[in-house]
This record gives sequence, C-alpha cells and structure tokens, in this order.
Amino acid sequence: MRIGVIGINHKLADLKLREVLAKAFQRRFSNFKVVHPGHSMVLLSTCNRTELYFSSEDLSNTHTYILSALRDELNADFEQKLYSFFHKDCFSHLAKVTSGLDSAIMGETEIQGQVKAAYLGACMNQDLEKELHFLFQKSLKIGKKIRTQIPIERGIPDLEHACLHMGKSFFPSAESQRVLFIGASDINLKIIRFFQTKGVSNITLANRTESTARALGAKFSLATLPWEKLSRWKEYDWIIFGTKAPDYVISVSEREERPLGRKLLIDLCVPRNVDPEMASETIRLANIDEINSSLQARGKRLFDFAKEAEKTIDSLARTQVLIFKKKNLMKRMEERMRVVS
Repeated sequence: MRIGVIGINHKLADLKLREVLAKAFQRRFSNFKVVHPGHSMVLLSTCNRTELYFSSEDLSNTHTYILSALRDELNADFEQKLYSFFHKDCFSHLAKVTSGLDSAIMGETEIQGQVKAAYLGACMNQDLEKELHFLFQKSLKIGKKIRTQIPIERGIPDLEHACLHMGKSFFPSAESQRVLFIGASDINLKIIRFFQTKGVSNITLANRTESTARALGAKFSLATLPWEKLSRWKEYDWIIFGTKAPDYVISVSEREERPLGRKLLIDLCVPRNVDPEMASETIRLANIDEINSSLQARGKRLFDFAKEAEKTIDSLARTQVLIFKKKNLMKRMEERMRVVS
C-alpha cells in the first residue's frame, strides 16, 4: 500500500517542541490549505501527537517534501524527534493509535473520535487517494474491535479522575469551587459529566460558538459565559482549558499587579491555551504532560494487556493489507480482460 506517516508524539518530544511542530503542521498541512499537487494527506493533531498521513505515487518524494516544508517553517532542531512509518507499518501504527494503545493515557477513548474527525475533515476538503480511505476506515474498525476483545480499559486511570484529584489536592473543598471550562471539546464534556457525578455542580462553560455553549448549557444544566467576556475568567477558582486556538487564550498580561487569589488552571491543549508565565505563587498551572506523567505511573500494570493487543493489531493489519493488494490485483486483471475482449 502506498501510505506513510510522519509525526511527533509525547513519547519522543516535550510539550514545548510538540507545540511548535503542531503549529507548523497546521500552517502548512491543515485541511484548508493547498498542498503540493500529487500528494493526498490527512492531518491528525491532538494534545499528545501531531501526525500527517499521506499517499502518493512516490512516498519518498512526499516524505522529503513534508520535511522541507517543516524546515521552511521552523528554526528549531526537530528532525531527530520525528518518526516515520510506511506501508504495513503505517497501517499498524494508526490501528494502535485508534485502539488507544499508543496514547499517553492507555486505552483512552477520545482518540477514536479525533481520528474519525481528522479523516472526515480531510474528505470534505480533498479528493483522498483510495489507500487513505482504506487505511482510516479499516484502522477505525480495528480499533473498535480491539476495545471489545481485550479489557485494556478495566481500571484505567483516566484524565477526568486526574483533573478531579488535582482539584482536591489544591482546594480544601473542590466540590464547592467555581469551575470554568473553556472550550466545548469532547475531552472537556467528558470531564464535565464526570465532575457532576462527583458533586461538582458550580460549572460554567465558555465556547467560541455561543449557540453551541447554550445548547450544552441546557443539556448539562451549566451556566454559560460569552466568549467576548472571557476576561472574567478571574472570577473563577478552577479553570480547565480544552479548545483549539493558534495563540494563548490567557496570557501573562492578564495576571495584573494585584493578586488574583488562589487559582488552579489546567491546560489540556497543544498548542497551549495558557501562557506558561501565568504560573505564580497563587496560580497553579498544570499542563497535559504533567497530567500524563501522573497517570502513566498508575497505568503500568496494563503493560501485558497492551502487548497482547499490539500482536493482534499487527496480525489484523497484515490481513487488511493483503486484502487491499488482492482487490487491486483482481481489478487490474478484470481491466485487462475487458481490453482483450
């Protein structure tokens, strides 16, 4: 199969470099950008990874083109932190991603929705090669199958527990704090639902699209804060960020000279939503890498499950690649028979 991927993730690079590269990939390869003719691409960008999947007649040429475009964008030393996979290895990699095996929080479920959204977004803006359609459709199917066959989710430490634990460690009574969620991302909504089951009820949601915020506010019984009044974040004790933004939503200039009181800011995004300089004696700022580290230590017991799942995925990937090749061969034979007849 003529497929490949080039990317960076939480395993190979720190948050700062991932952030820089995420912005560079988005500037050059987002679904709304015109890319080099002859290349078919899907950009997957999450808090823990940025990956560009591609298909073309010459994968080596496409790979070189992507690296060259990134060099034009960046001054940073980044190439040794990137990884690349081709053909069957690319298929196996995406299948492991959709299964949650390659995530910082093993078995997390948000990644499947993020992969699907990236694929559908690319379909809306490009004529993708058939190899990419096959890759994403089958990888999503494999990911779903793995989740039902192997109990990797049982007892998994997850993001919502980590956020609540952080709040309980910071506040004497976390349940009574004024909580502001910025962004109506799937991750934020999952945390909101979990918080409500744990007695955290004073929750407000801010989102760029006001109609979306209102609809979710009605659905989950939340107060809403208009985006243009986001400067009022200072009125809240606990702010959780989960929105796609090219620049900081909150910067150090908003800290002001007068004390803001004790604040807990949890930034789940890459690129980051909060200027790292916001951290102070009274403002506790946690990023996605810090949360991942705490969860990884608790998730080591899932290692055996992960190894079993990876073997299953590799086997399924080999089968799917053979099926694709067989279909292509049969199609070419049928075309030759029509020409002869």
